[in-house]
Amino acid sequence: MSHATKHKFRYREEEYTICITRDDWWLEDGPSDMSERMMKAGEEFALEHGMLTPKELCPTCRKANMVKVTKDYRLESVAKLNGESFVVPNVTRDECHKCGEQLFTMSECEKIEDAVRTEQKKRGLI
Repeated sequence: MSHATKHKFRYREEEYTICITRDDWWLEDGPSDMSERMMKAGEEFALEHGMLTPKELCPTCRKANMVKVTKDYRLESVAKLNGESFVVPNVTRDECHKCGEQLFTMSECEKIEDAVRTEQKKRGLI
């Protein structure tokens, strides 16, 4: 664990001692159960005073950080294209290099769907 710095943290009418490291924060003398607003205020304070923005761990394996990549996306056996494979160019997603999990935003999913629809029209399937 990295060295913690201590600061005075004021929330509403109370003042607390907040301890901050590069990847975590906690209240030294705070309540055992904090409200959601107090948690957000503490995190904002910690980010302003040396804590780094947390990286997003893979929700599947929890062993590696997700990395944003943009590359072609290969779809295997697309039902709308008579079971053939199809490649959609330049699709952005978060990817885990450990387990291969891929997370797509809704706009990227729509981009994939539009590309499949365009290919259906091109092939005369719709």
